[in-house]
Amino acid sequence: MKTMKIGLSSGINPLPAMQCKAAVFAAAAARQADVELVEDHLEMRADAPCVRVGLADRKIASLLSVQALEAAGCDKAVLPDVKIQPYLAEVQREVAVPIVPLFAGVADYVKAQGVSRVALLGTAADAGFFKSLLGNAVEWVDLTAEEAEAFEAIQNPETGLRKLGLTDAFKAQLVEIGNALVARGAQCLLPNCTQVARYARELQAAGLPIFDILRDTAERAVAEPCERNPIGFKIGMIGGLGPAATVDLYDKIVKATPAKVDQAHIKLVVEQNPQIPDRTAALLEGGEDPTLALYNCAERLERDGCDVIIVPCNTAHAFVPYLERYLKTPFVNMQQTALDEIKAKLGDAARVGLLATSGTIRTGIYGDKAKAMGLPIFVPDETHQARVMAAIYGPQGAKAGFTDGVCREDLLSAAEYLVKTYDCNCLILGCTELPLILDESDAFDVAGKSVVVVDPTAALARRVVGLAEKATEERGVR
Repeated sequence: MKTMKIGLSSGINPLPAMQCKAAVFAAAAARQADVELVEDHLEMRADAPCVRVGLADRKIASLLSVQALEAAGCDKAVLPDVKIQPYLAEVQREVAVPIVPLFAGVADYVKAQGVSRVALLGTAADAGFFKSLLGNAVEWVDLTAEEAEAFEAIQNPETGLRKLGLTDAFKAQLVEIGNALVARGAQCLLPNCTQVARYARELQAAGLPIFDILRDTAERAVAEPCERNPIGFKIGMIGGLGPAATVDLYDKIVKATPAKVDQAHIKLVVEQNPQIPDRTAALLEGGEDPTLALYNCAERLERDGCDVIIVPCNTAHAFVPYLERYLKTPFVNMQQTALDEIKAKLGDAARVGLLATSGTIRTGIYGDKAKAMGLPIFVPDETHQARVMAAIYGPQGAKAGFTDGVCREDLLSAAEYLVKTYDCNCLILGCTELPLILDESDAFDVAGKSVVVVDPTAALARRVVGLAEKATEERGVR
């Protein structure tokens, strides 16, 4: 039998959490279930200057606690806090580990017991949430103004149940109010305060028909199957190689996404590190190796839960094989993506000219893949390759912030050479700075010929958007 790992957020309401913990073990013993319980003891801040800040504190503390339980490998999580329940969907949206709601068992209980009238035992800022749990299935018996005022004192965090516990005076008040609600027709009392829920057994012993949400939640946590919450597809980008190319790829992903509202776009994380050593210098001149800096970025993206990793730098792909050995998150290869599009568009008629850094050319990250696909690929001669490098690295090149003028003339010169010399009908802009100078096109006039210009950055954007759309459909959530 597989051990079920249940996570318990114990810091926000420690004493109710202790009861929930005991109830989990009791439920596990009753079912002979193999359960491991993991606790997180993060406490909520107590210095909120106003109610709205206090609500944000509660939400953030709840999320951090559940994230810690998720990181600990829990199969499900329990948040024994009544006040967070109206906002539980907001917490659940951010994590994959399923959170067991405190009130999910109420509807079945009411139906099984034939309950038709229910009352809330306690006051709540959002009583509408609690009433929505049962919809129109029951009638609600409301507190009188005097009873609500009494509850304000009972629930006071400094002088009430949380601070003093169930004193004789508080117990007498709770029993009196509960009996009054029953006298007005309530057949079931729901605690809408965690501290009231904490004393459900004592109040039941006093004759009140209160529903024990902590015990019920513990039993459901043990008994019910759990399914991971589908989390939206997330792209991880190693950025800064260079900064303008990073912005360019991000912009292309946004534009390639068929979204009409912000929420329909794809989650994307950029680990921006312009200090990663120059890839071309490392390959051609014995410069500093960028492997560790690239790995550190990729590992951070993996820890952040990214589904895929992309790099807006062609030359950096020469180092990707070193990283993949230590990562579970797959890279989407820019060169393969671009060549796949060329093959689909031109088939065996393709004659490909590569405009790229000397480092990219020397590594064969395009040439080897093209050869394996049966695509003839050609590169500029030494003179025109120098002009490509000037268009990228020169004082008036793309990395210096230029996108027209001398850098464009240099790039077009190399393009003309490839078309004239090798009859190329397709040109790859094989450095992520080059699409800043020359646009992608299906019919670009160069050297008296119309050629296809492929932007691998745009091809990569289209590929990851397609992956995200597929994942969204399969998971049922973006």
